[in-house]
Amino acid sequence: MAEDRCPRCGGPLGERPARSRLTIARAVMICTACGTDEAIREANSQAPVPFDEWPMS
Repeated sequence: MAEDRCPRCGGPLGERPARSRLTIARAVMICTACGTDEAIREANSQAPVPFDEWPMS
């Protein structure tokens, strides 16, 4: 996986990547848009997009 690509959507990480909420240590960096989506899903008690559905996992 390219270090400058978001593993969740395949898009660019950008200058301010977020930390995925799916890991305890939050060590997986994702793009801001995906980080926002994960936060909204969590706030709405929706299930996160599983790792095995990420295009670059």
